Amino acid sequence: MEPARTIEEIIQRVGDLPAIPEVVAEVLRMTDDPLVDMTDVTQVIERDPAMTAKILRVSNSPYYGMKQYVGTLKLALVILGVREVRNIVLGVSVIDGLNDGLKANLVPKEFWSHSFLTAGVSKHLATTMRLGMQGEAFICGLLHDMGRLILLRQMMTPYAKLLQASGGHGPALCDAEMAQLGFTHADAAAALAERWNFPKTLADAIHFHHVREGQSLSAAKDPKLAAVVRIANLAAYHDFASGDASAFEAGADSEAWAILASAPAPIGAKDRLQVFNEILDELKDSPTPLF
Repeated sequence: MEPARTIEEIIQRVGDLPAIPEVVAEVLRMTDDPLVDMTDVTQVIERDPAMTAKILRVSNSPYYGMKQYVGTLKLALVILGVREVRNIVLGVSVIDGLNDGLKANLVPKEFWSHSFLTAGVSKHLATTMRLGMQGEAFICGLLHDMGRLILLRQMMTPYAKLLQASGGHGPALCDAEMAQLGFTHADAAAALAERWNFPKTLADAIHFHHVREGQSLSAAKDPKLAAVVRIANLAAYHDFASGDASAFEAGADSEAWAILASAPAPIGAKDRLQVFNEILDELKDSPTPLF
């Protein structure tokens, strides 16, 4: 689907989408300038103390993998850089916007744990393969299922029942969504990304996180980022500690691994079990940041 058509169809079927907060719009505008002054960015974000606290909470979570505790927004900008903090701002704001008016009992228990685990795996994979990303892998992993929140927020109980009946993830969920709605939660996410003017690299990685007939990862603005998020989403559902990666390999997308074969430090098939075991062992008992 073209993004504009997706927006029109989703609004027709489920209602309007939340508007981008003023602070976020200003941060995105300012950070388009590579020479933006960090002090100016800090002052804009600090207008919202709650957002500032959440940015620090995410930055200091084990999922983000910071080696140094960050106690202030100014220090976060110095250590992480403007672009990386901008990505965290975007992620925090989307979560806040979609949680507003959403009945918590409709959100599956594992939703946030899976979202943060996918985010952590995405970031660790990108780092292991030396992809040189600045928070994009983490934020796309965190927001990859935001379309499910959009549909829960707008449709509530009917979509909650669809999630329960389909198992809530994977091809079965996408098939059920197409059959009942005519689009998937990934399309809903693409609609919000378009409405909020996400950078196209992020929007495509979120939109392409499931294998879909006729949709190639090579069409994404950053195919490697999209490939990392797709693989991390699959890995977050698999128990590698069992020592059996066959089910994961059978469900994994060969196109994603082929794209990542040209990474500066690719992960060969024989090393994947060990790599995922190490990543998931580090993250498995981490508390999910509260919003």
